[in-house]
Amino acid sequence: MRVPGATPPAQQLRRLRDITTVLAKYGFPDVVARLRLERTLALGRRLRRPWGRRAEPAGSKAQRLRQALEELGPTFIKFGQALSTRPDVLPADLVAELSRLQDTVPPMTPGAAEATIEAELGLPLAQVFARFDSTPVAAASIAQVHRAHLLGGGEVAVKVRRPGIGATIDLDLSILGLLARLAERYLPDADLYQPAMLVAEFARAIRREQDLSLEGRSIERFARNFAGDPTLRLPHVHWPQTTTGVLTMEYMDGTKVLDVLSDPGTFDARVIAARGGEILLKQVLRDGLFHADPHPANIFVMPGNVICLLDFGSVGRIDRPLRDALANLLDAVAREDPERLAAAILSIGRPLHTLDAAEFRRDLAEAIDGYVGIALRDLSIASLLQDALAVMRRHRLQFPADLMLLVRAFVTIEGVGRRLDPAFNMVEHARPVVAGILRDRLAPSAVASRVADIGREVAGAMQTLPRDLMEIVGKARDDRLQIQFVHRNLEHFVQEMDRSSNRLSFAIVIAALIIGSSFVLQRGAGPQLFGLPAIGLVGFIAAALLGLWLAVGILRSGRL
Repeated sequence: MRVPGATPPAQQLRRLRDITTVLAKYGFPDVVARLRLERTLALGRRLRRPWGRRAEPAGSKAQRLRQALEELGPTFIKFGQALSTRPDVLPADLVAELSRLQDTVPPMTPGAAEATIEAELGLPLAQVFARFDSTPVAAASIAQVHRAHLLGGGEVAVKVRRPGIGATIDLDLSILGLLARLAERYLPDADLYQPAMLVAEFARAIRREQDLSLEGRSIERFARNFAGDPTLRLPHVHWPQTTTGVLTMEYMDGTKVLDVLSDPGTFDARVIAARGGEILLKQVLRDGLFHADPHPANIFVMPGNVICLLDFGSVGRIDRPLRDALANLLDAVAREDPERLAAAILSIGRPLHTLDAAEFRRDLAEAIDGYVGIALRDLSIASLLQDALAVMRRHRLQFPADLMLLVRAFVTIEGVGRRLDPAFNMVEHARPVVAGILRDRLAPSAVASRVADIGREVAGAMQTLPRDLMEIVGKARDDRLQIQFVHRNLEHFVQEMDRSSNRLSFAIVIAALIIGSSFVLQRGAGPQLFGLPAIGLVGFIAAALLGLWLAVGILRSGRL
């Protein structure tokens, strides 16, 4: 099997066959065919393909895709989870279905975690921990967590990366990259979804997640950002017992956030909901670094209604210009100003084709009309964002990946907050934070800093402009100036023309053999075989074989 543009090793080919076979199993043989990957299917499925149309498996396309990803294993499950954060790119039904993917896997084989820790730290387990619980408290696709006690005292949680997971993920990432390139080459409108970009974003995120020392640094950065804040508690990282494959941190013995409802005498659910919203807003608008997966299992509550965040494998980053745009967006939502809301969204999104700004503003205004006049405490930012995202997707506006992670974080925190306190509203808590940020932006020092930044940029552009102009003129004078045109999907047209011409040539050869053999049989010339001219008989046999080959090829392609 030769995949266009690459000749993968045998291991990659075997994995590619597994993937295409699973896709066909769940009712996507047309996708396999359009990607030119039919020959990678398991032999039984390949032989069954031409003979009749099989009934599709039960369920919608979105459900079947989720089931296929679950069967393909951890990397594809995490890829589906990453896609579920891109409502600006994918249809709402697919996003909703992919959000149901669960990253649950069986724990490592007994002794594997201990062996990994010893290999990572270069010491026997007994020289690191006074006690190590071999039963994990949590297990996921990349790592699992064990409870232990350090020799010097102190209870810790030890996160251990699964052995060999890096090679498995690298293999799957290489195949995902190949599938993305084939999709962009052969599938119509694939450029609207930009599969190669989505795979590249996912690869960057999952490779960072494999380095557990990076998670430790993220925890410490969050701790610095919230130093002196009594409402948030973060685990302490034990660096002597931490490597890229092992993360040792303080064990946080708290109550799961939704369990506080059953203990109203100890905890105040209303205070916890308010603090959770304020912590997320400070992370985003003040620091530009936020916990990207704040689902209930990652939020504990300590005595005094102190919130504790866990699992910093997935974090999002928002630069200063984007933070300013988000502040404007939230301010527009709080003021119920659709014009400012549309302007803020347009400053963040990147149109994938020519955008009619007036029509976009009109559609966005219609989408949020249903929220105008609603009391702020009744306004659901999750519903508002989902309706606004539907308009953005219709107009093909694409947003930074971290911004989509932020949307998910907002929706999750609002959902948890409303379960704790039905009157909880994220916008209400955002107003004072946004007001403070907007006030700081107008301070003389902030204005002077922005003016200085603009001046430096203008000075740099003026410095390089003469050199750039001279370079263009020089290339034009020496006939070295080139203008590049980018075409899309022309390779597919060329390949289809090549395929059609090959079939036509085959048909002409077959027809020539039949006509020539008929003349030979009529004349009876040459050596005889079974009482017939041998040359004519061989010609008919060759024509029959070639015709059968051509018919099988056409049936296999699914296009008569």
